[in-house]
Amino acid sequence: MVIGHRAEQELAACLARSCPPAQDVEASLDASVEAFADGRYGDAQRTLRNSIRRNRNHAADMPGPVSSLYATLATVAEHFGDNELWLSSSRNNVSVLREHLGETHEATLVQELTFADSMVGLGMTVSAAALYQKAQQKAAQSGNRRLAAGAAFRRAWLAQLSRHDREAAQMADEAVRLAGDDNKAMLDMRDILRARIAIRHGDDGAVDALAARLQRSATASPKLLFAPPVDDMNMGFLRIGTGSSLDYGIHFADVGYWIRPDGRTTGAEVLRTSGLGQWSRSILRQVGQRRYVPLDLGSNHPGIYRIDRFTIRGKLGFAAGSRIRQRIGNLTVHVIDLTETDEMTAAHHASTQETIATSAN
Repeated sequence: MVIGHRAEQELAACLARSCPPAQDVEASLDASVEAFADGRYGDAQRTLRNSIRRNRNHAADMPGPVSSLYATLATVAEHFGDNELWLSSSRNNVSVLREHLGETHEATLVQELTFADSMVGLGMTVSAAALYQKAQQKAAQSGNRRLAAGAAFRRAWLAQLSRHDREAAQMADEAVRLAGDDNKAMLDMRDILRARIAIRHGDDGAVDALAARLQRSATASPKLLFAPPVDDMNMGFLRIGTGSSLDYGIHFADVGYWIRPDGRTTGAEVLRTSGLGQWSRSILRQVGQRRYVPLDLGSNHPGIYRIDRFTIRGKLGFAAGSRIRQRIGNLTVHVIDLTETDEMTAAHHASTQETIATSAN
């Protein structure tokens, strides 16, 4: 699968004619997505950072677009393994909206929650929990019950990840109360959380029982019920270097798969890979064992097609005795849905249509 450089060429032409800031930002976002989809994470980062330098002084006039630059840079930095840039970009994304839209504006609160999500990914769970709670209070005070409920549910999910099951159940109930007892989506989310807890306590039938009760519109985002962890990549992955000076590089795979009407996955295949080799089988096995909320489709319908990008990488840091920034520590797995995430959709779409059409036949 080959992805061209059309968006990057259009950005170069935009800059050559000194295009307006709004066009600059849009072209930069498109070019960075194109580079990311092509596996050139470093190029994507440089494109975004350069655009931020050119346009951050225009944040008062276009807070949303400048915020999007930081948000997209945070995503790319996560996959690149630059945890400091991941965190700072997520923080700057929120800061732009706080300053120019206000602390209780819906867009600001949404990105507050996204910032806390990033903290969870970085292992900063205590700080994330505090930020979720703060966002919940702001949303409730401003009358935004939907976002308050979303923040409460994130607190519940974080609690169950930490195995604080009683606290998780209480927070999930609070999320339902905030959303309203007639909010089916939040009721379903609470049931999913309860099923996760039941599975951990040995109830193997919890997923089947839940799947039998739930159904989701095929036009809505698929809701994951269960997924096993991806196998540990650190046991046999090729490590380059000696001692504590290790360079794992960046490896990725794009996996296409169908979600059938019953919520099971089928037809998982690696569309493109970079250096994963035998570990692609582990990723395919993980995708094949997922369960989603059943879709509101006929049983003879093929379902909906998705593409996930799996990135395997070590984080960037300084090894003992060295002042050279390099990849250190264990490999970690980072996943983004290329067919769902706005920042990562457009450039990948054209390059996958032939594969999707072939899979549907």
